[in-house]
Amino acid sequence: MNQSIQSLDIDESSQNQQHSEHIIMAGINLQHYTPTGAMNTAEAAANIDPTPLIDDDERSPDELEALPQKASPADDTADTAHAPHPPTWRHPIGSTRTFFAELSGFFSWKFLSWLAIDQCCVSGGVFALVMALGLPLFKELGIGASRQQLYMSMIMSPWAMKPFIGVASDLFPIGGFNKKYFALYSILIGLLGCSILLGIYHSGAAESAIQQGENAVGRLSDFIVICFTFVSYEAATLDILGEGKYAELMRLHPESGSSIISYKFGWSLLGSIVTQCYVGPLSDAGYFHVLFWIALALSLTPLYPTLVGWIPEKKRTADESGMVKLCRGFLFDRGAFQEKKVPFIVITLCGLSAPLLAAVTTYADLVIGLVVSAVLIIAFTVATYY
Repeated sequence: MNQSIQSLDIDESSQNQQHSEHIIMAGINLQHYTPTGAMNTAEAAANIDPTPLIDDDERSPDELEALPQKASPADDTADTAHAPHPPTWRHPIGSTRTFFAELSGFFSWKFLSWLAIDQCCVSGGVFALVMALGLPLFKELGIGASRQQLYMSMIMSPWAMKPFIGVASDLFPIGGFNKKYFALYSILIGLLGCSILLGIYHSGAAESAIQQGENAVGRLSDFIVICFTFVSYEAATLDILGEGKYAELMRLHPESGSSIISYKFGWSLLGSIVTQCYVGPLSDAGYFHVLFWIALALSLTPLYPTLVGWIPEKKRTADESGMVKLCRGFLFDRGAFQEKKVPFIVITLCGLSAPLLAAVTTYADLVIGLVVSAVLIIAFTVATYY
């Protein structure tokens, strides 16, 4: 009885093995396999490659030269560009030096210097000074909180114009350059705003307006806000021009990664920290004229680097395809405009609507500003979807 059960188990296992072999052979092209034990001893020994077991000292010079050379990791990365290595806390000085050296290989030291001056002295310097100075200055003039909010929206409106400024610099080269003269004009506007503020506080106009009453204070504060807006325009223009240039260079060198963005915001943060350290004590002491002198100096810092061409760009001429000469020194890139006409028009309207709406709301009437805002929203919705 046990023998019959054992025979049945053997038959079932053999059938299962044949069935599994049939399934495997149906899906896989199996090659003929010969067990090692079935091979001749001499033939099996001939099929074994003994080279991994032979030390280099036992090889002849001819055999060593015939061996393929193994590439080292350094050889693999010698000719391959990579993103700059960020500084580490273990070796702060050496790693920082390496980071800047690798970054300058992609973006040039001149442009990196220009970007550092712009972000540290303008975006993180004079603009941060204006934003931090607004509250104590308006408080001293006796401006209410609701009016201060309208003033701050007006001061911030140039930053909403950044897309329009970028489009204008791309379509209208001045003197053959897309960015150089737009940056210079914005610096001059910022210097004008700081100079007027210095004149106001050195002439004693602020104290005189406070003595004359609310109407005089209102006129003076409106004038101060316009000057602050000029400074904000300088910061916003230089910021968008710098962003456009390093975005262009990042497309040419995608292996650079996002290190340039960390570089930019690092300088901006540094300038903002330094600015916040002295704005509070000086404004509490009433030394507003000292702060405006500092703002004037900071606004002036990017003038020379911009004038000598630290923003890398190729000079454009009227002979280029699609380029039209408007007047002396002014060109119009009609080809680029025709290629993306609708986006350019929408961006232009959006960029101009922000300062227009802020001006109407601040200097005209709040109800009129709300009506203009509703009309603009409807118009942009129609332009976007239809």
